[in-house]
Formats: sequence, C-alpha cells, structure tokens
Amino acid sequence: MKYPEKPGRKSPLQTFLQGQLPSVCVTEALQPFNTLIDVRTSEEYHQGAIPRSLNHPLFDKLERSLIGSLYRQVGKDAAIQRGTSLIAPQLEHFLGSLRPLQSKLLTIYCARGGMRSKSLTRFLKSEGFRVQQLEGGYKAYRRHVLEFLKGYRPSLIVLHGRTGVGKTLLIRSLPDSLDLEDLAQHRSSIFGAVHLQPRTQKNFEALFHSQISDKPKKQLIFVEGESRKVGRVFIPEAFAEAMKKGKKVLLKASMETRVRRILDEYHPRDEKTLLQIEEILPTLRESLGKSMVEHLRNCLVQEKFEEFIQILLEKYYDPRYEHGMKDYQYDLDLSAEDLEQTQHDLIRFHSLQS
Repeated sequence: MKYPEKPGRKSPLQTFLQGQLPSVCVTEALQPFNTLIDVRTSEEYHQGAIPRSLNHPLFDKLERSLIGSLYRQVGKDAAIQRGTSLIAPQLEHFLGSLRPLQSKLLTIYCARGGMRSKSLTRFLKSEGFRVQQLEGGYKAYRRHVLEFLKGYRPSLIVLHGRTGVGKTLLIRSLPDSLDLEDLAQHRSSIFGAVHLQPRTQKNFEALFHSQISDKPKKQLIFVEGESRKVGRVFIPEAFAEAMKKGKKVLLKASMETRVRRILDEYHPRDEKTLLQIEEILPTLRESLGKSMVEHLRNCLVQEKFEEFIQILLEKYYDPRYEHGMKDYQYDLDLSAEDLEQTQHDLIRFHSLQS
C-alpha cells in the first residue's frame, strides 16, 4: 500500500502512529495486575525477557532485520510502510491470539518502546482492549534491573558443605531463601546442566530481581554458597560480596548419604541422561587421567552408579572443595544426615541472628 507524498501532509499511517498513547514506566508495568505482552521476535524473547511476559511476535527475525535495514538506509516512512505490508496479513491471527486476554490490562513492550509496541498498542486500543505501552521497552526494564542489582547487598546466611551434602534440598525447604541454582537452571558443577536448560545471563538476572525486589531490605536470607559463576551465568557483584560477609554454616553428611542424594538428584537410568554424562566425561581427563575416566565410563555402562559417584566425590569434587574452602571460618557446624532436623536448627539460627 502506498500513500501520496505531498509536502506538509501526513499519510493516514503516520497519523495513526502518532499522538498520545497510554504508557507506563517499568515500576508500574511490573505490578501483578498487568499482563505483559512482548512483541519482539522469539529470538529476542528467549535471550532476555521480563518474567511473566507472554511472547506474541510482531515480526520474525528476518522481517525485523529487513525493516531495520530500511529504517537505517531509506528512512522511517519506508520502514513503516514495509512493516505494515508484512503484518497486515497476520493481524487477524494476531488479534485472535490475544482475544482470551481482552478482559485483562495489557502492557505491550518491544526492544526500546518504538514502532512495534507503539503501533500494536494503538491497534489493540482501537479493537477494544485495555492496553498501555511500556516506556522505553525492554531496554528500560534491563536498566532498571541492573541498577537495582548494583546496590543489592542483603544480610545472608550462607550454607556450605561438600557436594551432595544436601544444601540445595535445604534451600528449597527453608523460608526466606534464594535458590541461585534454580534461577540459573544449573547445579554449579561439571555435570550441573544434565537434564536442565541453563538460562541466559539476562533471564537469570531478571528472575533474580523478581524474587528479591519485594523483600524487606533488612531481611536475613538463606543462600547456598557458590563461586561467582553458576554454570554459565555470573552472580551480581554486590550480592557476591554480601555472600562473603554473610554468616557461614558448614553442613556435613556421610559419604553414603551424599552418594544417595546425588543419585536421587540425577537419576541416571534413562538413556538421555546417561548420554549427557558420558559426553562430559572426557573433560575430566586432565584432572583424573585417561585410565580413571575410562573406568568411570565403564561404571556407567555397567550401571555401577554408586561407585561412579563415589569416585567423583573422592577424586574430583572433595579435593577441590577442600582447597577452595581451606581458609573459611564458620559460624555454625551442623550434621545434615537428618534434613528435617537440620532445617529446624537452621530456622532457629536464623531467628537468633535476626
């Protein structure tokens, strides 16, 4: 569709896209009564999105690239015209996908609060939706998260202990806790991504922010002791410093208990899990030697899982833990053989520190 180009006269499309629209800032958009609609491409959405948002792409990756090129090389009007021609045939389907949400307050966002979210907000408003645009789009949200994380230094009780002692199980059962490994979707070990889908740095930070932004500033939080990196994501620097200064609890359990808990966590009896573990084994050759890695592979093939886990604990994980934690001083030592009792002891310790 082409519009007459007369000096000083706006096209119908330009008129439609201009003018005031209901809009909100990031803080308002994050209120629970808002339904967030992300109209970026699925690739953009999976790289980093606002938690709870629903992805309803306006364009795919190729179409967005084409429109961006037109905007830079020809101008805004050409980009708008091309975008309109691409989306016009899809509008009915797009509208239908959002009809079940028509009773809700929708907050639309794109990358920077530009053409995509603006045009969709106006279109949905004309179709009777209660709708508003996020000012600045995802970029504004991302700045908001990073600014918050830069200054977030809570008081922490940090749980330490050898691999398999039950730290994660306790974190998941304790009130006032933050599960970093769940946020990262990684167990923070060489086999930590087995049957998980690790999150991107942006999504990790977004979920981190969503879980702690409403907590009282002086609230004492349980967290598992981690290095600065959990899988492929980094813990915010200010929070990592707070972990170093937090109250430290050392948890202990027998080798038998640790092996059993790791076996329960990884349940390596399905073919997919076994294949993932076997693919990781060669990376241990430098640490354990070729013959030991081959022995571990044979343990997997023969389903000697307890032996496999115990060798890894004794030869790989425990030596590294002892080296990394040798200078630590702990505020409390606890047995983690009975996790229910340990949970009770930790809650009591928490109350004494608050």
